[in-house]
Amino acid sequence: MRSILKKIKILYDFLILLLVIPFAVFFIIFGKIGILIGGYSDVSLVVSKFPFSFGQKLRYYYYKGTLKKLGKNVTFMYGSFCQYHTATIGNRVLFGYYNTVGEVNMGDDVIIGGFVNFLSGTKQHSFEDKTIPIASQKAVGRTAINIGSDVWIGSNSVIAANIGSRCVIGSGSILVKNADDNGIYGGNPAKLIKEI
Repeated sequence: MRSILKKIKILYDFLILLLVIPFAVFFIIFGKIGILIGGYSDVSLVVSKFPFSFGQKLRYYYYKGTLKKLGKNVTFMYGSFCQYHTATIGNRVLFGYYNTVGEVNMGDDVIIGGFVNFLSGTKQHSFEDKTIPIASQKAVGRTAINIGSDVWIGSNSVIAANIGSRCVIGSGSILVKNADDNGIYGGNPAKLIKEI
């Protein structure tokens, strides 16, 4: 019985792959066009809405073809998307449901809960000039944040600073200062709770 189920799974995966390939090529082309005209995140958002294992495979091949770097065994669950093609993501990374990924450089073996927002640093917008509305002020600029390897980030977190390797960021945390290696961080703003 077990060998029959294994054969069915292999066949199922093969059929899904056959269905995914034309969609992946289509979206990779539109993603590359989006990069040129400033609409990459729009295409990525559409790709994020395909459900089930079909959607997971589609997202993997789409990002493999459009991101600066994408490792092996990376899963983007439903609703998760990358805003910028300059992101680099290592091997064995799991993005939970509805993650928003800005400018990041991510290592290997990272587990991310649902509804996590990776901001592109803490200085994307300016509000220094009191005579100009905030929306009209020149943006300071995005900054890539670095996420080390062997990291677990809990659901509903906001990540706007670097995370070292072998770290845990507690659910609901707002990280605005760097998290050093080998630590558990949590809170708003996130602080070191315990070394591991």
